[in-house]
Amino acid sequence: MRLLIRRGSGEAGKRVSLEDDEIHHIKVRRARDGDRVEVRDGAGLVAAGILVKADREWMVEITAAEVREPPPALILGVASGDRDRFSWMVEKAAEMGVTQVVPLETERTASVATRLKDTHIPRLRRSAMETLKQCGASWATAVEEPVPLSTFVKEPVSGNRWLAHQSGAPAPPSLDHTPITVIVGPEGGLTEREVKSVTSAGYQPISVGTHTLRFETAALASAAAVTQARLRGRHG
Repeated sequence: MRLLIRRGSGEAGKRVSLEDDEIHHIKVRRARDGDRVEVRDGAGLVAAGILVKADREWMVEITAAEVREPPPALILGVASGDRDRFSWMVEKAAEMGVTQVVPLETERTASVATRLKDTHIPRLRRSAMETLKQCGASWATAVEEPVPLSTFVKEPVSGNRWLAHQSGAPAPPSLDHTPITVIVGPEGGLTEREVKSVTSAGYQPISVGTHTLRFETAALASAAAVTQARLRGRHG
């Protein structure tokens, strides 16, 4: 069983208190005092521990711990469309090892009544953390506050820059661990003016499907293309 703890609180030989959500989790799983567990903090910590129940408080006694290196950067800048579909996308992106998700405010998302807003971000961050328990990753996906597309493209970006666009070239078959940032437009795509501003900023149009994709599908298809290309690059 995997459990989550606060960032920076775990080290070998230390007892760590569990928060309410994790206590609920171990009760549902019918865990007992002395059970062995795995521990993550979303910032590289991978630890082994033992459940300890002291009166009514549950804790984990860390028996061994290591901090793993962060994965190669894979940043998705995704148009902040429907909040429910965006939430689903974040959960799946976390499973796929996306390091950062940035909701983008575009011309066509401004009129979406159910669009993602600042107030929804804390829930998405919790979802990204919870995903660690399912997939076993050591680093949680960072979910940022929404920013205008025009602001995002002006920010300095290292590595490769892609624009998910049906007219683009296919994704490369092989990649190294150079950072990659991918911009994904909303329903109906980016406007011509937006496409021009993105490509002028150095983003290369890349096609990740033969048909028109919804934003969440395009985001995950882009993540999958990068992941597979990196695996080929690693294994030759």
